[in-house]
Amino acid sequence: MRKYDLHIHSKFSDGEYTVEEIVEKLKKTGIGIFSITDHDNIESIKAMQQVEHQGLTYITGIEFTASKGAYKMHVLGYNIDGNNEELNKACRDIKVRKNLRNLEVIQQLREKFGIIITKDETLELLRMSERKFVGQTTIAKLLVTKGIIPDVKYYFQNFFPSIKPKTNATIDLNKAVEIIHNAGGLAVLAHPITIEQDYGINIESVFEIFRNAGIDGIEVFNSKHTLTDIKRYYALARKENLLISGGSDYHGEIIKPNIKLGRVSKDDSEKPEHYEVTIISQCIDKEKTMNEVKNKESKKEDEER
Repeated sequence: MRKYDLHIHSKFSDGEYTVEEIVEKLKKTGIGIFSITDHDNIESIKAMQQVEHQGLTYITGIEFTASKGAYKMHVLGYNIDGNNEELNKACRDIKVRKNLRNLEVIQQLREKFGIIITKDETLELLRMSERKFVGQTTIAKLLVTKGIIPDVKYYFQNFFPSIKPKTNATIDLNKAVEIIHNAGGLAVLAHPITIEQDYGINIESVFEIFRNAGIDGIEVFNSKHTLTDIKRYYALARKENLLISGGSDYHGEIIKPNIKLGRVSKDDSEKPEHYEVTIISQCIDKEKTMNEVKNKESKKEDEER
């Protein structure tokens, strides 16, 4: 079984490293199959076109922040076409709403904690959003640079719980799945343990909303999941005929220092026999088929010339 990690974040969202640096790290750790799934944007897909990753299997990806009713969740999209206009439009729309949300965060930091982010600094954050993801992690890093807080973790422990922006920067679950499908991809529910912990529920009790949305798979393996979690999500995947995915949710050593690249369970409990319905084979087979079609078309064009 080749080592893999299908849930990695780069500097294009709230990760610590560039896509080039991630690829080098993957090579050093012996991970052969990977996907960069940045939050609500596909800049990594465009950047990866310029990155040499021979010997590695790269699967395009995104992680949408979605919602349905009272629940908020993350949806991973794999093997998506980065040139799909509907997908690009959705990412642009989310970026606008995230900028509005960031302005609300800045205002609340001033009102609730007396923390001042200047006009020039605010404008720089808005300019920065044109080329990368800007969220509360970015704002936290700015406060570290200004010497106001010791580290990013301090922000999320002490300020984040009190910050309540009004602008909704999520996308409807059904719409997220539809966009992923229209971009030729597969939609996967990310780290279900987070939903269970946030809302005090079992994912099985609300799975109808994901079934109705047309979800294709579930992230059975994740650095947040224990063996008990894995067994339960694996059973759910079998029951619902879902594809199985797995990834670390790696961000780097600063933001999530305990999550290591390639770690796809909390207690290193993933087993090879669990991979008979893996999403990896689906993505690789699809990519292989697409390449074969392109090669045939190219050969045909050469013969016609």
